[in-house]
Order: sequence, then structure tokens, then C-alpha cells
Amino acid sequence: MNRRPRGNIPTGSWLTLAFTLLAGAMLAATFNLSRPSAWVPQAVLSVTLGLLVWQLIAELRSQAADANRPGARRARSAVAWLGLLLVVTWLLGAAAGPAVFCLCWLHWHAGERWPPSLAIGAVLGLALWLLFSVLPGVPLYPGAMLRLPG
Repeated sequence: MNRRPRGNIPTGSWLTLAFTLLAGAMLAATFNLSRPSAWVPQAVLSVTLGLLVWQLIAELRSQAADANRPGARRARSAVAWLGLLLVVTWLLGAAAGPAVFCLCWLHWHAGERWPPSLAIGAVLGLALWLLFSVLPGVPLYPGAMLRLPG
């Protein structure tokens, strides 16, 4: 199925643009965190934002590229999974988000059974919490849904 670009932005670039705006909003939200707990999310989101802008520019330069070329579906899948990681981390926090993402990716994308997917996700979440919160004594980003009121 051929899709025609809307205006100057190719159809596939709308998703990249949405992820770029989401990463920018998440980066802006980190400026409310304390200095010690903000450096990791700010570093990761800055790199992510830079790569997304680079990807958006590359997509805008190649408007005439065929959407049905080999590997296009795999590339769209990778971008969608990256977007899921960003959204889940924003909603659930810096430890629980990647753990839930890992569980989803292992079970639905890689086809793993539930027990190993749950175990690996739990170990990842625990490791992130221990290595980046408990050992340095710095609170991690709690997530938009898990932020305590007050």
C-alpha cells in the first residue's frame, strides 16, 4: 500500500516527530528533580533526544524512500519498542519502567515464556534500583504515575 506524504513530512516521520516531542517533554520534566537525581535521566534523555532529532532529519531528507523496502518493518518495530520504553519509563519510573519494558519485550517480541520473562524483568528492576539508587544514595525518578503526592 502506497502512502502519500502529508505536506513536507513523510508519513513515517510523524512517529519520529512524536517521540522527539515526548523525549523533549520528558527532558524538560527532569529539571524539577534535585541535582544529584537529575543527572542520569538528563544524560540519557539528552542522548535520546539528539538521536531522535538526527533520525528525523535523515527521514526528512529521504522523502522519496520506498516504505516497502526490505527492513522497513523491522525499523518501524524498533522505533515503536523504543517509544514504549520511553513511555513506560516516564510513567513508572527509572527502575520499574525498564523492568516492565524488559518483561514485555522478552515475552511478546522475543517469544520467551512468562517465567523467564518475569524473572529477568524483576532482576533488571532490582539491579537498576540497587546500582543507581541504593548504592549512591540518590533517589531515582519515581515516574509520573508513582510520584507520591505532597
